[in-house]
Amino acid sequence: MTNIYNGELDLNSCKEEFSYSYIYSVSSTAGYVCQRKDRGMDNAGIDLSIEVPGEISACLHPKLDAQVKCTSADCIVDDYIHFKLKVKNYNVLIHPRPIVPQLLIIVLVPSNINEWIKNTSNPYLTEVRASSYWISLKGLPSTTNIDSITINIPLRNRLSSEVLKEIMRQIAEDKKL
Repeated sequence: MTNIYNGELDLNSCKEEFSYSYIYSVSSTAGYVCQRKDRGMDNAGIDLSIEVPGEISACLHPKLDAQVKCTSADCIVDDYIHFKLKVKNYNVLIHPRPIVPQLLIIVLVPSNINEWIKNTSNPYLTEVRASSYWISLKGLPSTTNIDSITINIPLRNRLSSEVLKEIMRQIAEDKKL
């Protein structure tokens, strides 16, 4: 019997697409360009690149690469997001000398997909029920774990267009993230 595609993405694919859209929104409101990477770079651990279409602090076109994950898991404990990351992805993000700075960005969404976006009675307002958080793992020690490692991301690392601008300023000035 032939399986017929029912015209809908599976939940994990929906999370992936939604998380990219969310980061595109944050980037565009900062005035930056966000580009999804092709399958080869996705397989290498980089999902998106965010780039400034201009100059910051005498640096032309500062840029960052990001690995983006989306979860609806109840993973917040004591002001931290506890996220299980595959070791292969961890190893990419801890590299001590990436040419382009790399971040891990976690997008949190409600468990019910119908809660992610809600129309309101205001014709100019649609509520997006998600938030994103970032962390740089550059230079962290390698792990002996086989499958995954839990990353603790402080809730103070909430990503917004203003925060993204500050991250880009730090990148432009060669400061540690």
